[in-house]
Amino acid sequence: MKLSVKKALIIFCFCLVMGGFLWFQHALSASILQERDAIEGLAKQEVSLKGAIAQKYALLEVYRDALSKMEQSRVEFPADNVAFFAAIEKVMAGNKLKINKVNPVKSTTPDRTAVSVSCEGDYLNFLSAISDMRGNKPAVRLFSLTVKGQEKGPVSADMSIETIMKGE
Repeated sequence: MKLSVKKALIIFCFCLVMGGFLWFQHALSASILQERDAIEGLAKQEVSLKGAIAQKYALLEVYRDALSKMEQSRVEFPADNVAFFAAIEKVMAGNKLKINKVNPVKSTTPDRTAVSVSCEGDYLNFLSAISDMRGNKPAVRLFSLTVKGQEKGPVSADMSIETIMKGE
């Protein structure tokens, strides 16, 4: 069985076309698999980024809640020494304590203003005054306290109170 050159050429061309078709299909399949891997990687990245975004939104919500709480309890600072002394006197007088003297003293840091207050009165009224200072609008810090008393009668207290002035 002899093949003619023409038939051999046709069979060769057919094999060549089939080989080319198979090579093209293999190259296309490899490209599709590579793109699928890229899509899967991007899908995983999308899931992780969505988780990160959800976490950031949760943190933002916590921040906004904290900020709104801070705005509700705004801290105020006295404008000058007169306002500072008046706030202290208001607390002491409101709790029926007698102020013996108020003197400026050196503060713990240079950006704060401090005073030494000497007062006397009932012990429970004194405790109430300390509590009122904590909840009072001008923010103050009690950094030294000495209370002297006897079994009966009034107590005397020497305390150092400091604050930050509004202008500083």
